Amino acid sequence: MQSLSLIITLVVAVITSTIAIWQARTQRVRQVEDVYVARYWSLLDRLSPQTLRGLDGHALREGEELAIRLYFRLSEDQADLRAQGWVSDDTWRDWSGAISSQMNRPPFDRFWAETCEDSTAGRDYAFTHLRRLAQNPEYDPTPTSFMRRSLRRIPWRSRRGNRS
Repeated sequence: MQSLSLIITLVVAVITSTIAIWQARTQRVRQVEDVYVARYWSLLDRLSPQTLRGLDGHALREGEELAIRLYFRLSEDQADLRAQGWVSDDTWRDWSGAISSQMNRPPFDRFWAETCEDSTAGRDYAFTHLRRLAQNPEYDPTPTSFMRRSLRRIPWRSRRGNRS
């Protein structure tokens, strides 16, 4: 009878610990996402309404080109975090759609082409994820570690939309 009680106690302890770890990790993922959302809004605050609307042919204000180029680096960081498992499926779906859309609007598209040239020439980051996302709006960086890839395949995880 004591061994049964001990087994039940151990099972309850393992389940409780697993839930606590899962909740802590979920909270950390949300905190990381919040930091990147704050960085995104701080970059958008540097842009004029014409630039935000995607109007081409207007003179950029001082610092707007820098803000756009920093946006590309932020977007690459976001994709890299996704590959490391620090961005949730729902958040990545929102971020990737916004990134793809933004990169195809003036003047972002012009600076993206220049950034790719600089990157190819070795004068800037490789932008591996961002290049793939520019070619395929459905691109989703897969987690790099075996454990994170395995957890994405758990059958009870919800699968909505075109997520991998």
